[in-house]
Amino acid sequence: MKINKISEGNWLFEIADVDKKKLACIINELKNKTELPPYGIWKEMSSEDIWEEMLAQFCVMGSAKPIEKLQENAVRYNQFLDRLDLKTLSRLTADRRGYIAKQLRRFKATRFYNKTAARINEFLANEKVVKGERLVLFDDIESEMSEDKMRDVLLEKQSCFKIKSISDLMITIGASKSFIAFDTRVVGLFNKHFGLNIKVGKIQSDEILYKTLENNLREVCTELKIDLSLLDRVLFKYNSAIDYILEVQCG
Repeated sequence: MKINKISEGNWLFEIADVDKKKLACIINELKNKTELPPYGIWKEMSSEDIWEEMLAQFCVMGSAKPIEKLQENAVRYNQFLDRLDLKTLSRLTADRRGYIAKQLRRFKATRFYNKTAARINEFLANEKVVKGERLVLFDDIESEMSEDKMRDVLLEKQSCFKIKSISDLMITIGASKSFIAFDTRVVGLFNKHFGLNIKVGKIQSDEILYKTLENNLREVCTELKIDLSLLDRVLFKYNSAIDYILEVQCG
């Protein structure tokens, strides 16, 4: 894989046949072990259910390991969700940010609990996102709206989540089959095994670059007859096993 800047806002992405073969091998080995959420399920989810997924998105900023470790303990994770449910947070009138930081620290849910608490507090204060005790971020999303348009609307209505986080959220709640979340694990894998040679922060901070990579990988996935979002979940979930798969099964 190669990505080159042609001019301002114009990137050229190339993926060699050998890289396509590697992706095809990874997909063939792991696709049957991975599922996407039912497409469109977000329309049936409650405000609180979607908020729980958004809370996890806040916690993975910086590192996914703390929240993943917490989620391994179902009882403790449910206690964490209860302490930070939307109703509770919406009713707090004094030092909400401090309360959030205390819970994040208590449950070791994120690496940077003060920064994460500030982001969550800012998000909750946005009336385009939360009104009263209800999440309204998705209220004006029309059923026939394309995935690209939906992502743009969600990005425009708030500033706490950037394109990677919104893409990840949409995949998680069944609002996307054609996006990829370029996080540290996925980009690291492309750098290590596919020669991409680019920093994750560069991709996440440049929407044109992000969408260029995404569009080209979507085309490859179309050739391989899978959804791009399924590739995303395969690469994220089985990241640590892919070294072995590429060496043994795909060698």
